[in-house]
Amino acid sequence: MFEKLKSSSFTGYLSFTFPSSIAIFFFEAGKLISAMLEQDGKRLTGFEAIAGVCTQIFGGGGALSVYKLSKDLTMCLHAMLHGDVLYQGQELKLIDIKGLLEKMKAQRLNGCLRIYTEDRTALIFYKEGAPLGFFHDGSHDIETSASESQKIAGLPGSKIDVLSTKSAEELMHYDLLEMVNIAKLWESTTARFSSEREKIRKEAEVVGQQHTDDALKELEDDLKEVAMAYVGKMGASLVEKELNDRGGRRALTDGSQIGAFLAGVEKGAKLLTSISKTREMLETMKNEIAERTKSLL
Repeated sequence: MFEKLKSSSFTGYLSFTFPSSIAIFFFEAGKLISAMLEQDGKRLTGFEAIAGVCTQIFGGGGALSVYKLSKDLTMCLHAMLHGDVLYQGQELKLIDIKGLLEKMKAQRLNGCLRIYTEDRTALIFYKEGAPLGFFHDGSHDIETSASESQKIAGLPGSKIDVLSTKSAEELMHYDLLEMVNIAKLWESTTARFSSEREKIRKEAEVVGQQHTDDALKELEDDLKEVAMAYVGKMGASLVEKELNDRGGRRALTDGSQIGAFLAGVEKGAKLLTSISKTREMLETMKNEIAERTKSLL
């Protein structure tokens, strides 16, 4: 995917959302200029963010959205997440906003001005000190009018953040795709999760094997009790002999072996009890085996 975005000179951002984290990757003309992952109250960037996303992908439950944007807007959004903080949480009524805007214009600032209350938020994007566009909660597009932003600025308790960043051209000097061997990172993450899955599979197999062994032992004991009830103490030895002749109690999970086992028990029982009792015993055993082994097959 990254190779495709690189070769197509993609400009915009990728948003990864997972059950307990979110990640934003910014691209500028096919270059990965920043990567950020927020997880468990921590913010990871660069290589750590990319590695974290690889791990999260294998964890499952994630979704990816890709947004194509202009070069200038990508730069402004980059400022909102990674920019240098000039003002943060300042109450608007305590700030000379006109003087601040003049200062931003004089310094040819690139970045984002965020005005907000507890319920409303507005963003003003700047390029070289001039407003590039306006965005507020509830809007679907970048607007050219500041009217809604001015309304939010006039609300009681409104605050302001100002974040600046480098120009789009300067940001393009930084490319994580050149700095991080993503193919190798993905390969190692794949190998690690494959190893973990194999370990879990083997552990589950051992547990399942033990469960099956326990169930078959219990079934064998019950078949011995049934045989003893019909033909006396020799019944237990008869069941044990016929199972041993077929490799042990595992034969009770093999349809072809079950028939041979019952036939062997029948042959031995005829010498110890009547035909009617033998048939009744075999029917009881057959039903017991069918009922107890259906969950093991």
